[in-house]
Amino acid sequence: MEGGYDLAIRTGELAEQASVITRRIARQRMVVCGSRAYLKAHGKPRTLDELDQHQAIVYRRLGRARPWLFPRDGAPPREVWPAGRLKLDDLEAIADAAARGMGLAWLPSWLVRERLERGALVRVLGTEGELPYDCHALWLPTPRLPLKVRLAVDALAAALPKLVA
Repeated sequence: MEGGYDLAIRTGELAEQASVITRRIARQRMVVCGSRAYLKAHGKPRTLDELDQHQAIVYRRLGRARPWLFPRDGAPPREVWPAGRLKLDDLEAIADAAARGMGLAWLPSWLVRERLERGALVRVLGTEGELPYDCHALWLPTPRLPLKVRLAVDALAAALPKLVA
Protein backbone atom coordinates (compact mmCIF):
# COMPACT_ATOMS: atom_id res chain seq x y z
CA MET A 1 0.00 0.00 0.00
CA GLU A 2 3.01 2.27 0.46
CA GLY A 3 3.35 2.23 -3.32
CA GLY A 4 0.16 4.22 -3.76
CA TYR A 5 -2.02 1.33 -4.93
CA ASP A 6 -5.74 1.40 -4.28
CA LEU A 7 -6.12 -2.37 -4.08
CA ALA A 8 -3.92 -5.44 -3.59
CA ILE A 9 -4.64 -9.14 -3.99
CA ARG A 10 -2.86 -11.61 -1.69
CA THR A 11 -3.09 -15.36 -1.24
CA GLY A 12 -2.65 -17.52 1.82
CA GLU A 13 -2.69 -16.58 5.45
CA LEU A 14 -2.52 -12.87 6.13
CA ALA A 15 -0.54 -11.49 9.01
CA GLU A 16 -2.59 -9.36 11.39
CA GLN A 17 -2.74 -6.01 9.64
CA ALA A 18 -4.70 -3.34 11.43
CA SER A 19 -3.72 -0.81 8.77
CA VAL A 20 -5.73 -2.47 5.97
CA ILE A 21 -9.19 -3.86 5.36
CA THR A 22 -9.43 -7.35 3.89
CA ARG A 23 -12.11 -9.41 2.19
CA ARG A 24 -11.80 -13.03 1.10
CA ILE A 25 -12.71 -13.09 -2.57
CA ALA A 26 -11.98 -16.71 -3.48
CA ARG A 27 -10.59 -20.00 -2.26
CA GLN A 28 -8.27 -21.96 -4.55
CA ARG A 29 -7.02 -25.53 -4.14
CA MET A 30 -3.28 -26.14 -4.08
CA VAL A 31 -1.95 -29.39 -5.60
CA VAL A 32 1.41 -31.13 -5.91
CA CYS A 33 2.32 -32.12 -9.44
CA GLY A 34 5.23 -33.16 -11.62
CA SER A 35 5.95 -34.26 -15.16
CA ARG A 36 5.70 -37.88 -16.28
CA ALA A 37 9.42 -37.81 -17.13
CA TYR A 38 10.36 -36.59 -13.64
CA LEU A 39 8.12 -39.19 -11.96
CA LYS A 40 9.50 -41.97 -14.17
CA ALA A 41 13.07 -41.02 -13.25
CA HIS A 42 12.53 -40.35 -9.52
CA GLY A 43 9.38 -42.23 -8.57
CA LYS A 44 6.03 -40.89 -7.47
CA PRO A 45 5.71 -39.86 -3.81
CA ARG A 46 2.76 -41.55 -2.15
CA THR A 47 2.88 -39.76 1.21
CA LEU A 48 3.92 -36.35 2.51
CA ASP A 49 6.91 -37.94 4.22
CA GLU A 50 8.25 -39.04 0.83
CA LEU A 51 8.39 -35.46 -0.49
CA ASP A 52 11.80 -34.89 1.11
CA GLN A 53 13.23 -37.49 -1.30
CA HIS A 54 12.35 -35.27 -4.27
CA GLN A 55 13.56 -32.07 -5.89
CA ALA A 56 11.03 -29.28 -5.68
CA ILE A 57 10.54 -26.06 -7.54
CA VAL A 58 9.91 -23.63 -4.72
CA TYR A 59 8.06 -20.34 -4.68
CA ARG A 60 10.15 -17.59 -3.12
CA ARG A 61 8.93 -14.03 -2.70
CA LEU A 62 10.93 -11.16 -1.23
CA GLY A 63 13.87 -13.50 -0.64
CA ARG A 64 11.91 -15.97 1.50
CA ALA A 65 10.88 -19.43 0.41
CA ARG A 66 7.35 -20.50 1.31
CA PRO A 67 6.44 -23.87 2.80
CA TRP A 68 4.02 -26.23 1.13
CA LEU A 69 0.91 -26.58 3.28
CA PHE A 70 -1.23 -29.68 3.65
CA PRO A 71 -4.58 -30.04 5.43
CA ARG A 72 -4.93 -31.85 8.75
CA ASP A 73 -8.30 -32.57 10.33
CA GLY A 74 -9.01 -30.05 13.08
CA ALA A 75 -5.44 -28.74 13.18
CA PRO A 76 -3.39 -26.08 11.44
CA PRO A 77 -1.98 -27.17 8.07
CA ARG A 78 1.16 -29.28 8.07
CA GLU A 79 4.16 -27.35 6.75
CA VAL A 80 6.58 -29.14 4.45
CA TRP A 81 9.80 -27.41 3.42
CA PRO A 82 10.81 -29.36 0.31
CA ALA A 83 14.39 -29.38 -0.90
CA GLY A 84 14.65 -27.31 -4.03
CA ARG A 85 17.56 -25.92 -5.93
CA LEU A 86 15.22 -23.93 -8.13
CA LYS A 87 13.44 -21.04 -6.42
CA LEU A 88 11.22 -18.73 -8.45
CA ASP A 89 8.80 -15.91 -7.70
CA ASP A 90 6.48 -16.58 -10.64
CA LEU A 91 3.89 -19.38 -10.45
CA GLU A 92 3.64 -19.71 -14.23
CA ALA A 93 7.42 -20.18 -14.44
CA ILE A 94 7.21 -22.83 -11.70
CA ALA A 95 4.50 -24.67 -13.66
CA ASP A 96 6.61 -24.52 -16.82
CA ALA A 97 9.70 -25.81 -15.00
CA ALA A 98 7.69 -28.68 -13.48
CA ALA A 99 6.28 -29.59 -16.91
CA ARG A 100 9.89 -29.72 -18.19
CA GLY A 101 10.81 -32.30 -15.54
CA MET A 102 12.81 -30.07 -13.20
CA GLY A 103 11.02 -31.23 -10.03
CA LEU A 104 7.73 -31.30 -8.19
CA ALA A 105 5.65 -28.16 -7.74
CA TRP A 106 2.91 -27.04 -5.32
CA LEU A 107 0.58 -24.85 -7.35
CA PRO A 108 -3.02 -23.62 -7.59
CA SER A 109 -5.15 -26.21 -9.38
CA TRP A 110 -6.60 -23.58 -11.73
CA LEU A 111 -3.11 -22.65 -12.94
CA VAL A 112 -2.15 -26.22 -13.85
CA ARG A 113 -5.60 -27.44 -14.97
CA GLU A 114 -4.77 -27.43 -18.70
CA ARG A 115 -1.33 -28.97 -18.15
CA LEU A 116 -2.95 -31.76 -16.12
CA GLU A 117 -5.60 -32.34 -18.80
CA ARG A 118 -2.93 -32.47 -21.56
CA GLY A 119 -0.75 -34.81 -19.49
CA ALA A 120 2.14 -32.34 -19.29
CA LEU A 121 1.79 -32.60 -15.50
CA VAL A 122 0.52 -35.37 -13.24
CA ARG A 123 -1.07 -34.78 -9.84
CA VAL A 124 0.66 -36.61 -6.99
CA LEU A 125 -0.60 -37.42 -3.49
CA GLY A 126 -4.24 -37.44 -4.66
CA THR A 127 -6.57 -35.32 -2.57
CA GLU A 128 -4.28 -35.60 0.47
CA GLY A 129 -2.24 -32.80 -1.00
CA GLU A 130 -5.11 -30.45 -1.81
CA LEU A 131 -5.25 -27.46 0.49
CA PRO A 132 -7.90 -24.77 0.19
CA TYR A 133 -5.89 -21.53 -0.04
CA ASP A 134 -7.63 -18.19 0.38
CA CYS A 135 -7.35 -15.18 -1.93
CA HIS A 136 -7.95 -11.77 -0.33
CA ALA A 137 -8.48 -8.24 -1.52
CA LEU A 138 -6.79 -5.61 0.66
CA TRP A 139 -7.32 -1.86 0.72
CA LEU A 140 -6.65 1.07 3.00
CA PRO A 141 -9.34 2.11 5.45
CA THR A 142 -11.03 5.34 4.42
CA PRO A 143 -14.11 7.13 5.68
CA ARG A 144 -15.71 6.43 2.30
CA LEU A 145 -14.55 3.55 0.11
CA PRO A 146 -13.84 4.83 -3.44
CA LEU A 147 -16.39 3.50 -5.91
CA LYS A 148 -13.69 2.05 -8.20
CA VAL A 149 -12.31 -0.04 -5.30
CA ARG A 150 -15.74 -1.29 -4.23
CA LEU A 151 -16.67 -2.21 -7.81
CA ALA A 152 -13.35 -3.97 -8.37
CA VAL A 153 -13.65 -6.00 -5.15
CA ASP A 154 -17.25 -6.95 -5.90
CA ALA A 155 -16.34 -7.97 -9.47
CA LEU A 156 -13.42 -10.08 -8.25
CA ALA A 157 -15.56 -11.72 -5.53
CA ALA A 158 -18.18 -12.62 -8.16
CA ALA A 159 -15.80 -13.87 -10.89
CA LEU A 160 -12.78 -15.46 -9.16
CA PRO A 161 -14.53 -18.35 -7.37
CA LYS A 162 -15.76 -19.63 -10.75
CA LEU A 163 -12.30 -19.37 -12.29
CA VAL A 164 -10.37 -21.07 -9.50
CA ALA A 165 -12.83 -23.91 -8.85
